[in-house]
Amino acid sequence: MNLNYKKVPTTLNSEELLDKAFKRASKISASSERLRAITKITTASNVIQDYLDKIIKAHPSYERIPPFYRELIDILVGINKIRQALGSLAWAKSQISRLTKIYIRELKKTKDIQRVRKEAYGRISSVVHQINPHLEFLNHTRNQLKQLPALMDIPTVVVAGFPNVGKTSLVSMISTVHPKISSYPFTTTGIHVGFFEVGDQQCQIIDTPGLLDRPLEKRNPIERQAILCLKYVADIMVFILDPSTHCGYPLEDQLHLLQEVKREFPVPIIEVNAKSDLHSFHERLRISTHTGEGIDQLIEEIRKRLKSVQKDAQTETY
Repeated sequence: MNLNYKKVPTTLNSEELLDKAFKRASKISASSERLRAITKITTASNVIQDYLDKIIKAHPSYERIPPFYRELIDILVGINKIRQALGSLAWAKSQISRLTKIYIRELKKTKDIQRVRKEAYGRISSVVHQINPHLEFLNHTRNQLKQLPALMDIPTVVVAGFPNVGKTSLVSMISTVHPKISSYPFTTTGIHVGFFEVGDQQCQIIDTPGLLDRPLEKRNPIERQAILCLKYVADIMVFILDPSTHCGYPLEDQLHLLQEVKREFPVPIIEVNAKSDLHSFHERLRISTHTGEGIDQLIEEIRKRLKSVQKDAQTETY
């Protein structure tokens, strides 16, 4: 399921690309001024076209990637914007190819070779400068999307709940991921993936951004990333509540969100009362990442739920 955006190369801006092309062309030597001008234009044109083609081909087919990644990319940068940017690069490549053919024909018959060469350089440069906003956007996209989580096709636990209820502390405690933790809401601004052992099986655990009790259309891009994890990758969910309300949100609102999540996402849910050292609620599994209370019991419950999910999956296969 992993989508490796790190293989997409850094995208040069228009000045950098033109500098690269014209430097390569400046090294050209030939037996005559006419042949030298033709070869220079051809070389610069090829460098630009080849580079644009490399950027276009480095991007995946966004219609064919898994829905989780497609919707995540759409949240982060916008797939239509990526398509428009790649389309502008294809347009520029076509225009430069057309201009190159025009000026090579003119160079073969003109007496004013320098004027035609300079004009060709100018027209080619103009085309490249026109797509500079798209080049810069694609580089921004690459830098954003190379941070996409690397998800494996193994049992997956998604941790959800309101902001600041202790999700990140739990994930950091039981897995290999150690994200920065602060004592204020919305610390988790992206998806963090860690791994841990349940019995003899490796599982991945996802720390999601905090959700708020409000309609989906009113949720911000950070919250919508959590929704995608619940929708596409969760085998089971650990829903964390903070009855102490030190998170800054009333327990009533947290319970309302829990009911909404149950309605929307048909995955097994382990309900957990976090920060047990700060309250006396006992109706759910109590855990504290501060004292360690309940952590072993939670891991054992995760093991049981995953085993049940896998058994159900095998039954459906048969």
